This record gives sequence, C-alpha cells and structure tokens, in this order.
Amino acid sequence: MQKLLVLANSGRVRFLVFKENGDDPLEKAHLLEGPGSPVEMRPASIHQTVTDHAGRFTQGGPPGQGSGMSYGDEYELEEQLETEALKRIAGKIDEIVSVAGYPSWQLVAPSTILASLREELPEPTRRTLARSDTGDLTKLTIADLEKRFLHAS
Repeated sequence: MQKLLVLANSGRVRFLVFKENGDDPLEKAHLLEGPGSPVEMRPASIHQTVTDHAGRFTQGGPPGQGSGMSYGDEYELEEQLETEALKRIAGKIDEIVSVAGYPSWQLVAPSTILASLREELPEPTRRTLARSDTGDLTKLTIADLEKRFLHAS
C-alpha cells in the first residue's frame, strides 16, 4: 500500500493517508482522511460561464434583404471548461503530494479523465505516482476504502 491515496473525479479531490499498525497487536493498519479533505472543485457549467444568450447572426440571402437568424456556436466551450477543471484538479493533487513530501502515492479516478489527469500532473508529482486505477471512489466511506485497498487479497 502506498503512503498516500488520492481519489479524484471532475469535481472532487479526496486524499487519505496510510497508517501502519503500531506496536499494539490490536492496532491494525488503516486509512486516515487527510486534513482539509475532501476538496470540492465543481467545474463551471456553460450557463455559469456564458452570461448572455447565444450570438445571433444572419443566415445569409441576397444583400440588403432581411432573412432568418442563426444561433452562434459554443465552439468547444465545454471541452475548454473540462480542460480547465482537469488543470485545477491536477494542481490540487500536486499541492497535496508536495505538502506530504512527495511520498509514493496511488491515484484513483474515472477512466474518462485518468489519462488526461496524469498528463496534467507536474513532473515531480508524476514521478512519485506508484499506481493508478480507474473508478470514482470519492464518496465511499473509509471502511469501504479500507476493505478495497487494505484487506484485498
């Protein structure tokens, strides 16, 4: 088990620290929620970003004559918002890993963003990434996460 477990999706980052069992035989290895975790990072929706209605332009026709109106396009605005959200999430993960001293860590994120998220991570943070898995586990309880990561066969 890595020293740090980071769970992320497009709107939430959660991190847990692995605590080894101590000298007490009754004490078992467990996960502790990191300070300030989880962090909500909801991406802005198009309606929050664009404050006006879609642009309207004439559809064409003979010069000087009125014609129907056409709506402007959003031109990859959704894709740009997703890219910015990934950069914010990667920045938060970098902050978490750097504050922890760049330990060996594991990342779990949905398959739709995992590869892009790894690419957005700064080099020192990416270098210490020991493992990455797919899944959206940001809302699981600590007990469920311990079953999945500590008690798995």
